[in-house]
Amino acid sequence: MLANYVQIKNSTSSLTELYAKAINKQFINVSYEQQNFHDLLSHLNEDSDPRWILFIAPPGRPNFKFLQQAGIDKSRVITLDADKVKDALEMLKSTLKSNNYATVVSWLNNVDNDLKAELETYCKASETDCFVYCKQ
Repeated sequence: MLANYVQIKNSTSSLTELYAKAINKQFINVSYEQQNFHDLLSHLNEDSDPRWILFIAPPGRPNFKFLQQAGIDKSRVITLDADKVKDALEMLKSTLKSNNYATVVSWLNNVDNDLKAELETYCKASETDCFVYCKQ
């Protein structure tokens, strides 16, 4: 009987912790280290959202073999080449509003606090995670 109580208590506290994490979840990650993909790869490995993963105007082609070796299903990945994207920021905003993507990755010149707040609003509404890499 006591063992059941401890199990229920532990599962309740872990559910509370998960709920707290979901409420405080940060949907947007801004990095000024363009070659640091550790957080992105960790997120993609842990994320169970089946929606698409979109790369908007990457500075090069994503290495699909590298993504596959990292455990990411390349059939979920879409890449919009830089020469096909006229305005990366507008594309990012409309993409985040669409609710079609689990994760969106983009490269911008800079993200100020107002833009970050705006993007966070779109991310929360669509439950889309966003990684933005900025030039230093």
